[in-house]
Amino acid sequence: MEPNSLNRPFKRTVERVLGIIGLVFNVLGIILTVVMNSFMKMLTNDPQFQQEFEAEIWNDPTLTESDAQMIIDMMYMGMDWMVNFGWFFIAALVISSVLIIVALIQLNKNVKLSGILFIIAGVLAGILSLTSILLYIAGTMCFVRKPPVEKTPYDNDTMRPL
Repeated sequence: MEPNSLNRPFKRTVERVLGIIGLVFNVLGIILTVVMNSFMKMLTNDPQFQQEFEAEIWNDPTLTESDAQMIIDMMYMGMDWMVNFGWFFIAALVISSVLIIVALIQLNKNVKLSGILFIIAGVLAGILSLTSILLYIAGTMCFVRKPPVEKTPYDNDTMRPL
C-alpha cells in the first residue's frame, strides 16, 4: 500500500469495484452462452425439429427447389457455426475472468500489472461490450490515479537543497 499525505494507505476501491462488476458480468456471460450453446446443439440434433423446419421450407410456394435446399443447408451451417463460436466465446470469457481475478489480487501490490491485466481481460470479454468498457475504465484508472505526493519537511524552506 502506498502512503499518502495523511499517512493512510491509498485505496483503489473504484478499480476493485469495477473489476468485481466486470467479473460478475463475465460469469453471467459464460452461463448464458453455455445455455444458448446447449439449446442450439439440442435443436440441431433433434429429428422432430429438423423435420418440421424442413417441411416448412419445402411447403413455401414462393421458393424453388434449389432455393429451399440452399436455405436449409445455410440454416444448419449457421447453427453449427453458432455452437462452435459459442465455445470460443466461452473460452475467451473464462480466460478473461482468470485475468480479472489475478488483477484484483495484484491491485495493491502491482498497480501497473493490474491495469494491463484489466485491459487485456476487457479485450477478451468483447471489444465494446459493457463488461469490457468497465474493465477499460478500471485499467486506465490503474495507470492514471496516483497517490498524493507526500510533503517533505523542507518544501517551504528557502534554504532547501536544489
